[in-house]
Amino acid sequence: MSEGLLTQEEAVSALLAYAFSGAIGPTKGKGVIYSLIDSTPSTFSWSAGLVDDDSDGPAAPVDRYLIKVDRRSKEVGPPEPIMLSEAELWPQNPDVASMDSFHALISQTTDPHILPVPPVYPIPGEMKRQETTGMGRQITRFIPGVMASSMALAFDACWRIQLPEKHLIGELIAAEIDGRVVLKIGPDRRHSLGGPFRSVRAYLHAYIKSSLVALEKQQGIDEYKERFLDRIRDFVGNRLHIHNIPAIVEDIPIVAMHADMGPHNVIVDSHIRTEIRAVIDWEFVASAPYASLDRIVEMVFRKPAPNGFGPGYDRADELREAFWSTIPDWKQWNQSEATQTFLEWFRFGRFMKPEWRPKDLPDDEAQDYWRENIRVVENLLNKYPPAQGCLLKSHEAAKLRRATGLRFQRTACGG
Repeated sequence: MSEGLLTQEEAVSALLAYAFSGAIGPTKGKGVIYSLIDSTPSTFSWSAGLVDDDSDGPAAPVDRYLIKVDRRSKEVGPPEPIMLSEAELWPQNPDVASMDSFHALISQTTDPHILPVPPVYPIPGEMKRQETTGMGRQITRFIPGVMASSMALAFDACWRIQLPEKHLIGELIAAEIDGRVVLKIGPDRRHSLGGPFRSVRAYLHAYIKSSLVALEKQQGIDEYKERFLDRIRDFVGNRLHIHNIPAIVEDIPIVAMHADMGPHNVIVDSHIRTEIRAVIDWEFVASAPYASLDRIVEMVFRKPAPNGFGPGYDRADELREAFWSTIPDWKQWNQSEATQTFLEWFRFGRFMKPEWRPKDLPDDEAQDYWRENIRVVENLLNKYPPAQGCLLKSHEAAKLRRATGLRFQRTACGG
């Protein structure tokens, strides 16, 4: 039964207890770093290592281990050493100097009552430590409070930060040069898309192709793959061309974007729930179409759910209206043809890969589990079907040539 399976939170507790037991090395004066590598119906696979809590001590490379936690038996498997190259480490760890500089820029240019960021405290030698260990750390002041459910003004303030190059899409990197914070845009690391991209269509093209790779790797969704994988591969391989994405998506605003500004990273006053105390967790900041935060914005209106698309809160429509009405310029953009067209393609990439579905769900819950994934994927595939009347493939052309004596051009449908 799915109720008996270990949750991710429970697996984290088991992982930490295992690491602090001394299984991967002496733990005195150490902390544990970990990240989820893979999740299947039966196993959580983690990368974990021990780091020195003493930031003043000498930096040393971090030994990382693959540790698997069985979701049914709750047993933790033996650690296996992980060897990562510098190129493999790079996408996983934030640039501390860039985070510090970006914090400084926001503090200097944005109303702290609208987009507050907590003070950042320097760690002596941290830049050298990051080069050695492959892990960057940042200390911010602890801010008491509870998480927010209304953040429209914070989004607005972030989206209005001036970008160095208006139409480039990629990771936003900050550096301090001669006492001045300078922004530049580099390749996307969060989704490993590459770039930076000079057009919205090129960004969507890369995002959808990356989503197909993730779908092919996803486990525990055989029924979904049987129904959609070949169709999606055909679409991406034969009909997903940059010029086939409507040009109107180029009109959508490119903005500075906190990549994870959900309610879990916004702290509000414990007494005045509409007063934001801090926005935290600025590890990945991007220059991207504002509507690519679709999932994060929807978290304001929807309950958490294992399938990634929970039901709306009570009176969610009123909450959504209040959110967008607080920032009327963005409400107008949100209703525009440019945004709606962008979302049609972006959501195709977002919902292409469903979450693993427990096998023991009641029939009605099982049908609902992938409902939004299926709706979004079906809509786009049906809107852009394989070309009709395409020229004949080689074996068909040869057969007709023998029968009629006529010559036929060879090509593949949709090519």
